[in-house]
Amino acid sequence: MRKDAIIHSLPEGPFSRQEILDAARTIDPSFKETQLRHLMGTLLGSNLMLRVGRNQYKKVEKEPQKSVFTGVYSNAALQVIKYMQEQFPLISFRVWELSWLNEFFNHLIARNQIFLEVEKDGCDFVFSALAEELPGRVLLRPKAQELLHYGIDDGIIIDPLITEAPKSDGEPYQVPLEKLIVDLFAKKNLMLSKGDFPSAIEIMFCRYRIDQVSMRRYARRRNKAKAVFGFLRNQTTIESLVGT
Repeated sequence: MRKDAIIHSLPEGPFSRQEILDAARTIDPSFKETQLRHLMGTLLGSNLMLRVGRNQYKKVEKEPQKSVFTGVYSNAALQVIKYMQEQFPLISFRVWELSWLNEFFNHLIARNQIFLEVEKDGCDFVFSALAEELPGRVLLRPKAQELLHYGIDDGIIIDPLITEAPKSDGEPYQVPLEKLIVDLFAKKNLMLSKGDFPSAIEIMFCRYRIDQVSMRRYARRRNKAKAVFGFLRNQTTIESLVGT
């Protein structure tokens, strides 16, 4: 079956598996539903279309293939990761750095913060151990005012790891953009200029592949779905592919 003919028959916006099946049957009326999985694998493998959400696809010619964001860890963050892997190998955790946002924000972040998010039952144990290992650098669930008074460059902030947090395709401790975008609205201790949010999030979507379904699931878990997706609709030109 002609792949280009099928792609040409599909809508210009997002489309579903059923629409792919309908397009295939337009080209070949004898096409069977049991052949759909193979066809979709062929279209995705040929870079003719890409997945943009759950049962949502787009033509690559209209949505160029993008890379997946992978934050580069500082030596200070790598030290934290190594400590967690050696001392708490059974505890789930994620690590990300405030300095990662400098790629997207107009106003550069001068003082870096390392966020160590730990499964809830382990927060206190990890804090006690890490504070002893790195005295003066670790804060547990600090509020914005505490950060202003006690925060230092490359300071370590321990927060609970929220369930339903999107996972990275890389190491289990890595943090994808889907999570960072929601955390911009959910974390009260970031102290970032909200005036930078529209352009910063536009850049994120322009440069990197973002799964809006995963982002919505996490936003709902943090009770921020309306805030995040309402912001996308009203403050950016980003096309929302999912409801709230």
